[in-house]
Amino acid sequence: MIARDLVLRSGEVTLRGQVLLPASSRTRPLVVLCHGIPSGVPVEGDPGYDALARRFVECGAGACYFNFRGTGLSGGDFSLAGWVNDLGAVLDAAGTGEGPFEGCHPGRLALVGFSGGGAVSIICAARRGGLQGVATLSSPADFSRLVTRGGVGAFIAHARHIGIIRDPGFPPSEEAYYQEMVTYNPISEVGGLAPTPLLVVHGDQDDLVPAEEAYRLYNAAAEPKDLCIVKKGGHKLRLNPEAMDKAVSWTLERLGI
Repeated sequence: MIARDLVLRSGEVTLRGQVLLPASSRTRPLVVLCHGIPSGVPVEGDPGYDALARRFVECGAGACYFNFRGTGLSGGDFSLAGWVNDLGAVLDAAGTGEGPFEGCHPGRLALVGFSGGGAVSIICAARRGGLQGVATLSSPADFSRLVTRGGVGAFIAHARHIGIIRDPGFPPSEEAYYQEMVTYNPISEVGGLAPTPLLVVHGDQDDLVPAEEAYRLYNAAAEPKDLCIVKKGGHKLRLNPEAMDKAVSWTLERLGI
């Protein structure tokens, strides 16, 4: 297996991640993994995104995982607009097939996104087109149900507490920050995703993002689309074997593997 560090700029922010590829000279399709908004609560036994990336590599695809701004080793502060820009920067770099993405096929890219990362995946993919597939897991249809105008101050305070908002002067306006959150909504963009295929995976016992959100996304999307409701599935579907089997097999099929 080939492992390369990913370091790139998204505006004024430096993003960091990893690109993994099978150890051969053959050009491979690429899966970009998009994590969700951190909760600040560690999950016992969580193998992280490296384990999922390696699973795709074992099946013959390349895989990339990275920290969105405000998280992990990347710089900056959490914002939905920033995350959309970050994913766009990663896809732009992947589309060159150069640097850390050498050996990746620029025309065979798919996204697998979790929770907020799934929402960003839909928005970004709908706006740019040309992807082979987008799989979302536990993703909200919009953020207005998760963060209300009255609750945005508490959300910002929590984000500071867990370290995804680091700059004491960010955001400059609580109102503008809220308006951004309710503007960047996948349900308003998902209808434009086609002809890129969409997979919506959700647990029927998700206590953070209710399963109703999955039906809203699915119903708003155009064909081709698939829906998988995981029985007894909670929010952390990356730890659910049934959900991951579905997401991995579906994505590999869309990439022709």
